Amino acid sequence: MFIPSQNRPRQLFILSAVTLGTAFLTGCGDPAPGEGVENPMMQGPPPEVVGAPEAVSSPDIPAIDPQTMQEAEIEKVLGDAAYCTYRYTAESPPILAIDNTDQGQGSRAVTKIHGRLVELSADHKPDYENLKQGLMLTAEGLTMRVFSDEEEPESAEPGELITAELHFSLQQGLNAGYLGWYRCETE
Repeated sequence: MFIPSQNRPRQLFILSAVTLGTAFLTGCGDPAPGEGVENPMMQGPPPEVVGAPEAVSSPDIPAIDPQTMQEAEIEKVLGDAAYCTYRYTAESPPILAIDNTDQGQGSRAVTKIHGRLVELSADHKPDYENLKQGLMLTAEGLTMRVFSDEEEPESAEPGELITAELHFSLQQGLNAGYLGWYRCETE
């Protein structure tokens, strides 16, 4: 096909714009690998439970963030009990789970770092009433503190999501804060 020389730049521009637009839109609709898959076909070995120093032993400390956990990973540490969770978003899996059974003053908790589960201990029961003053969770070299600035977090109903902050600190020099969601289930 013959294209007159005065129309050739315009047609090349339109063809380039259409090609670029198509390529751009093609990449936008695809989810990340494994995203949205309830039960992936291939799974790696289940994470092992280790101490905080071993879990955070990494040359790149600033890149450490608590990772999301599946229910089976939480149950590996806490058993089949009611627990409170902290999540990055209202719909994401938890990054922190705290045993909410009545065990006296303290509780056990679990988080996941570098694909490894870390057991923490809580200074008191993780119910909504204790969020105003903050819930402190510790393991050797690692501290997590969950609190809510909501007017009355203690008035939340069991299972209700409330906004909360999580402060994550490593003795090796990392301090990070996250704004997310907290939910407590009862027995």
